[in-house]
Amino acid sequence: MITTRIKPEYIVAHEVIGLDVEVVESPNKYTKGIRGKVVDETQNTIVVKTEKGEKRIQKRNNVFLFKFHGTPVRVKGDLIAFRPDDRVKKGLQMLKRWKR
Repeated sequence: MITTRIKPEYIVAHEVIGLDVEVVESPNKYTKGIRGKVVDETQNTIVVKTEKGEKRIQKRNNVFLFKFHGTPVRVKGDLIAFRPDDRVKKGLQMLKRWKR
């Protein structure tokens, strides 16, 4: 069996539904510290299933810590604030620019 390891920086071009997440920075004091599993995503928000229920969190202006293949990855919400299918395309374009 062959397995490939995805680099953590590829999270901007990856599906986030199903990943563990924590809001580590937010202008909203009630949003900071929310943690759980991403269960849904729109262009502007992610829905996190927490112990107290589902919370819809705005992507922009927040910083998230995703657990991606066992590695914690810090991501500015502005980098993933696209429709999920568009984010994959735009994320790949961003990665190509970063590698130059």
